[in-house]
Amino acid sequence: MTRLAARMGERVQRRVRAMGVGTDPRGIVEAVLLEGVPTDEESRAFHLIYTEYAVLSVTDPALAGQAFLAAPDEMEAFLATQLTAAQRAGTADPRLDARQEAVVLLAVSAGLGLSVLLGQRTADEATAVLHYHLGRVFPH
Repeated sequence: MTRLAARMGERVQRRVRAMGVGTDPRGIVEAVLLEGVPTDEESRAFHLIYTEYAVLSVTDPALAGQAFLAAPDEMEAFLATQLTAAQRAGTADPRLDARQEAVVLLAVSAGLGLSVLLGQRTADEATAVLHYHLGRVFPH
């Protein structure tokens, strides 16, 4: 799981570079959330394995204590920092609670990723939903 998490971090960094957003908070948030949508075999495998471990950790105390379960908390803190920076820059809605919005964004991304895995919607449809919500968070 540690190797998979590191690989996901590499994919996010590659996406940020490809998007050419540098240190733009919106671009970074978008890159992180888009990695939550399985669009290729590697990301599909990551999501399947992570979901399997997460479900198993509910009933297996040995898995429940694993470090990989701390990753969502770390990602929430990272996204909250990006949202706060965007609020200070005037690009994100200042009325939002950055920490709570980070939780919402990750939940939306995870839910959309699962809906793609289940065939409920396509990756393009899930991406459109993420962009729609990001437009509300970053209206400027």
